[in-house]
Amino acid sequence: MEKEILYILKKYWGHQSFRPLQEEIIQSIYSGEDTLALLPTGGGKSICFQVPAMAMEGVCLVISPLIALMRDQVQNLRKRGITAAALTSAQSPREIDITMDNAVHGGLKFLYLSPERLKTDLFLARLQKMKVSMVAIDEAHCISEWGHDFRPPYREIAQIRELLPKNTPFIALTATATAEVISDIAEKLELRSPAVFKKSFVRDNLVYVVLEENHKLNRMIGAIKNLGGSGIVYVGTRRETVRQSHLLRANGIGALPYHGGLSSKERQDTQDLWIANKAQVVVATNAFGMGIDKPDVRFVIHLDLPPGLEAYFQEAGRAGRDGNQAYAICLVNENDRQVLQERVESQIPKKEDVKQVYRALVNFFQLAAGSVMSDNVPFDLKAFAKRYDLSPAKTLHCLKILEYEERITLSDAVYNPSKVQFIQNTKELYSFEIGHPKFEPIIRVLLRSYEGLFDHPVRIDELALAKRTKSNYGDVRKMIEYLAEMKVLTYQPHTDLPFITFPKERPKVDQLNLDEVRLKKHKQRLEDKMRAVLRYTENDVICRSRQLVAYFDDYTATDCGQCDVCLAKKKAFDLVGANSSIYLKLKKEIIEEPRSLAYLSRLPGLKSIDVSNTLRWMSDNREIDINHENVVTLLSQ
Repeated sequence: MEKEILYILKKYWGHQSFRPLQEEIIQSIYSGEDTLALLPTGGGKSICFQVPAMAMEGVCLVISPLIALMRDQVQNLRKRGITAAALTSAQSPREIDITMDNAVHGGLKFLYLSPERLKTDLFLARLQKMKVSMVAIDEAHCISEWGHDFRPPYREIAQIRELLPKNTPFIALTATATAEVISDIAEKLELRSPAVFKKSFVRDNLVYVVLEENHKLNRMIGAIKNLGGSGIVYVGTRRETVRQSHLLRANGIGALPYHGGLSSKERQDTQDLWIANKAQVVVATNAFGMGIDKPDVRFVIHLDLPPGLEAYFQEAGRAGRDGNQAYAICLVNENDRQVLQERVESQIPKKEDVKQVYRALVNFFQLAAGSVMSDNVPFDLKAFAKRYDLSPAKTLHCLKILEYEERITLSDAVYNPSKVQFIQNTKELYSFEIGHPKFEPIIRVLLRSYEGLFDHPVRIDELALAKRTKSNYGDVRKMIEYLAEMKVLTYQPHTDLPFITFPKERPKVDQLNLDEVRLKKHKQRLEDKMRAVLRYTENDVICRSRQLVAYFDDYTATDCGQCDVCLAKKKAFDLVGANSSIYLKLKKEIIEEPRSLAYLSRLPGLKSIDVSNTLRWMSDNREIDINHENVVTLLSQ
């Protein structure tokens, strides 16, 4: 078995050996055990299920939350000569049918799909005919309400166990999970005595730095020019991606913006230029990074605070995947902390706001009470908000609550090509051409260029059609749109929009019940995650790396020796003169009662830097303990 999996690794991936824990995880799943694998970002999670699946008979089902991620993985597998496909909302019913047939008849080794797809009757009927080698659940933290990206449909994955042979192994994979989330994953997936593998989240080559800075631009430019190489700058809004990339270019740094509002082509072009090192920096929202394989990233800079340490750890972890030294730099000031608190507060809208958005939604889609809308329909958030005079940001938060309550499902935004299907038969079409001769060329070219146009929606390329008809793109679109108006064909223009569905019977708006207890818990979790970020930026006494891995329940790490806190510790410090009086004042405060770092750093008459230096000395000399909430306690002496 060992020789077989190593042969597969070399043949398809070109690697001579496995990374730490990969082989043990592969052996676990290959032997039929349910497995839970926690590997940090860049730790090679995909190989843990892809290699054993290649050694096993049948198709591996891979459940993933993002269409873009599915497409990337399918393309990567196909490049290696491995048969793989994905079921996505962008496909026509015919394409979905063909893909599932291939999975049933042994034409695929990997079938990627969303958890929503698992619930469809069409898929469940085919599933019982498939020979499934294993089920891999990627981004498994999405199953937990305690996780940083909870998705309700993940909760129903375990139901497919009833339709599979009892010995079908499940493997759950994640890069960010606390002990609470790990327990939730195992319970909700109904994993049977799972083998749990957890690689240390310590990244020895990654230097974490937090800098208090009111003049971020100059500090950022200096860091980028000093460090060199490729990097990512994360900001909180789409507008800032454009502004900051412009400022970097004005200062001689090749930077491009990236956010969810750009077209699919613009996003892909930016990604390609950056990966090819033709652009040094991508200035991005959190829409950037998932599934991108670029090992030589030398720095990740956060200009705005992320909503939680899970997100920060994942984003920072995109630096230094090649094993060489890299930097994760957070530039922060008091205003950022206030902005983060306001942002988290806005993520839980009032019940009245949620009902207002829901009322607008059902009117927008003309959805009658008691009906469902299971078809995937493109959804333009900006146009929707404008039509009903709603704030786009607040609307998005309301949609998230409706998704959380399983009233809607909202896919990620990906490029979906144009599709055409003739609805007139050949005789009717011939009559139409005689009566409308100017449309004959476009109809003839369509029929010569694409097969199956009378059977199902077929992907078309308007630019290619324009060349073949010796016209331009705009004219081709107008002609096809006119043919659609005349009921000659159906036309779905290409779109970058996400898709929305209403999976449950639509209640009357005044009968829309929101689980307030659940929402309060959700708000509490968001606030807890925010406070963890604030504590991380405020704690300049404990090693940054130790703080981060402790959040993920790893308390075995030692000081990294290279973060801003550890470097400050290396500077000579003695309890003499003024330092002695600071020490005595701090000790007096802590003796009275445990104090927060924030409280101690703001004591009148003391400089924050002096307080930090003294507390570091006290911590190193085991005089104080600082817990995960940044509360300082005096140890018994």
